[in-house]
Amino acid sequence: MAGSRTLVLLLGLSVLSACSPYVYNPEITGFSTGVAAVVSSYQTGRQAVDAIVAQRQVAAEIAARARMTLLPGCTQREPSGTPPRLRDCAIVTFGATAVPAPTPAQQALADAAPAFNALNAYAASLAAVASAADATALSQATQSLTAAAGGLAGAVATLHPAAAPAGALVTSGGSLIGQGIALYLDQRRLAALRSTVPRLDPDVQILGQTVRAALLEIHLLQLRQLDRELLRDSAPLEAATVGRLSAAAYQSKRAAVAAEVAAFNQARAADPAATVTAMVVAHRQLAAALRDNAGQGLAVLTTVRNFIAAAAQLKTAIGAAAKAPVAGNM
Repeated sequence: MAGSRTLVLLLGLSVLSACSPYVYNPEITGFSTGVAAVVSSYQTGRQAVDAIVAQRQVAAEIAARARMTLLPGCTQREPSGTPPRLRDCAIVTFGATAVPAPTPAQQALADAAPAFNALNAYAASLAAVASAADATALSQATQSLTAAAGGLAGAVATLHPAAAPAGALVTSGGSLIGQGIALYLDQRRLAALRSTVPRLDPDVQILGQTVRAALLEIHLLQLRQLDRELLRDSAPLEAATVGRLSAAAYQSKRAAVAAEVAAFNQARAADPAATVTAMVVAHRQLAAALRDNAGQGLAVLTTVRNFIAAAAQLKTAIGAAAKAPVAGNM
């Protein structure tokens, strides 16, 4: 009798193992890698936009020979107030009492931060659940996934209040007595993923709108900046007096323009909108595969790989544009 019960248990676990989330482990890990690249692009691009804005401000002050002063915070050595903080120390135009307010582009990028943070935490927690090697790691991963799911819904509520957050119930529940531990862990992983990914798919679609808008803003500003650089630095080489340059000066200017051309072409080749669309489609296919258990591993993996490639290209392009020299006169 005991042998019969054992056989039934093993047969049941064998059937369940066909639904193992390890079928989708590469896809989930790849999705997380792609999201991390998208988040990195945003972070690098946001810093680049700050640098462009600051340089434009400096250029305007130099052109006007503006009278400058230091903010009072430059004499503060220790935090003060409640809560204790250090006041801003910066050089500003005379009469100003604070650092310049962010531009509309800077403010829009700052406002988009919750979307990127939430997606990053969510994708990382999915990967942690899929790769959890034991019950303890899986419990910790599902707790993180629960928190990340709440964060995703919270970001939707903040950024798109008209949209109803999908919410999620993450569970890795179940019990096991005696046998089939590896298969049991597979089913707990699967339970956590199936209860989360499909439910949160609408949230990912909604936050994709914010992510797309922020990355397009960065992309446009960088392309404009690179275009300014090209026009400024190529002018001496186009002039009829170019022959008066020394060989060293000519070589230096030509090398600078060649580097800017390369950065410009690389930036133009990246497509933030297509990258975000690839992210959204990859998540939708993964959600459908987990929900329906339709054995769509190859299709999902192909979509995720396309997303990874697009995200990597975008990350490289934004990084290259950020490293390009900033024009001194804009």
